[in-house]
Amino acid sequence: MKICQVSPRFPYKEHLEGKAIEKSYPVGGVSQVVYHLSKELSQLDNDITIITTKSPRHNDLSEPYLENVSICRVPIDIRIFSSSLIALRMFKSLIPSEYDVIHAHTPVPLVAEIAALRNLRKKSPFILSYQNDVGKEGFLGNIATMVYRSTFGRFLLEHSDVIVTSTKSYAMNSKPLARHLHKVKTIPNGVDIMRFHQEIDRSTIRRKHFLDENSKVLLFVGRLDLYKGCDYLVRAVAAAIKELPQVYLILVGIGPEEAGLRAIAKELGIDSNTIFAGFVSDEDLPYYYAACDIFVLPSVSPLEGFGVVQLEAMACGKPVITTTIPGPSEVDTEGLATIHVPPRDIEALTDAITKLISNEDLARKMGEKGRRLVEAKYTWSKIARDISGIYRGLM
Repeated sequence: MKICQVSPRFPYKEHLEGKAIEKSYPVGGVSQVVYHLSKELSQLDNDITIITTKSPRHNDLSEPYLENVSICRVPIDIRIFSSSLIALRMFKSLIPSEYDVIHAHTPVPLVAEIAALRNLRKKSPFILSYQNDVGKEGFLGNIATMVYRSTFGRFLLEHSDVIVTSTKSYAMNSKPLARHLHKVKTIPNGVDIMRFHQEIDRSTIRRKHFLDENSKVLLFVGRLDLYKGCDYLVRAVAAAIKELPQVYLILVGIGPEEAGLRAIAKELGIDSNTIFAGFVSDEDLPYYYAACDIFVLPSVSPLEGFGVVQLEAMACGKPVITTTIPGPSEVDTEGLATIHVPPRDIEALTDAITKLISNEDLARKMGEKGRRLVEAKYTWSKIARDISGIYRGLM
């Protein structure tokens, strides 16, 4: 098959090696999904073209090598807010008749929308990966969200032949998807189980942050934003420390809530037990998972559609605590490796933390079950085969 992947951003070789740190070209979860999916699809005798945007440092960076994959980058013409992009030259670069299928990825507007518009005249099968609802917080953000959903967002969903969501529960609870459930198919995101595994040295990061072997380490990985619920996590850790003083929290990531979280930690007297690791390269990230005893994803909003970080933690054999919101709660529906707590419930989050720290045997068994779960359900090779099945069905 000739497949076109349309992605807001795509990693350069330097991003994959952990050498490129660019606030103006953040390579997040969607970019990683497109990279791994394209890599696996190319190994199934497909020809892949990735149409994406250029980094402002494009001339200083190099493209990753993937067999049977070509990369076409276009400049970003306009930025709206901190994440939305308009790359008008993508309209010219995408020629639908050249491909058997076009697969666009959200939630960053307005890239998939341009691809759908370009596909109107000479239509090829069009698949949309819908990671989560598009939304912005605040007064202006709410207005922008309503305008987008009633215009570009509606157009995109109406002109997609298949909409892929990572969990069924998220699709069922998404207002924008309510009118389009008849064409929704559920395929989860995946994890690289060769990169994230149980044999990684746990002492590397502990030495870096001066944590001894008796320390109990909680880990969060993600953007420090309101919808991630880290303020509730910090307060829960403060409550747990009253009973278990050896508890430490490592927050990996950057974002607008960092100053507020630092202030909360200081106010509660746990600033010495709270480590803000900041940006961590892809190369170093597995070592952070290895260093922790428990991984926590305390998200509180529909802006969290899945939580790939849960898979990364499970692949490293770590028990997980997450909330009961649609999406993340479906990653481990049976609770084999996960304790699910209500969002914004500090007491329940504290109880889950103390339960796992106080019962090392339970935490170990949950970690082992998590590793088996990702091996059975969340490898990229399995995800690619499932996606290929959708492609063939449309053709």
